[in-house]
Amino acid sequence: MVSLVDGVLLAALVGTTACVLPLYLKLKRLDRAQAEYGRAVAASGHALASAGEAVRSFTGEGREVLEALSAKIEEAKATLDALEAGRRAAVRAESGR
Repeated sequence: MVSLVDGVLLAALVGTTACVLPLYLKLKRLDRAQAEYGRAVAASGHALASAGEAVRSFTGEGREVLEALSAKIEEAKATLDALEAGRRAAVRAESGR
């Protein structure tokens, strides 16, 4: 009787082990995949932070370039106005002779 119970318990243990072992292997693969996913998410976070910093840098530099360009445009307009005034004065002087 004892050996029959031992046999049934041994068979149940072997069956349980046969069911648990594939589950254990799947969990190990899931753990590795989750670790890879975590590394990919961390790398994406670093890439997004770097991209954000680049955008902020471009924004600041773009503002500086825009201000410098605006100043140069105003300077060019003033020069054109001065040249136009000189031309008008020359035309008046020529027509007055």
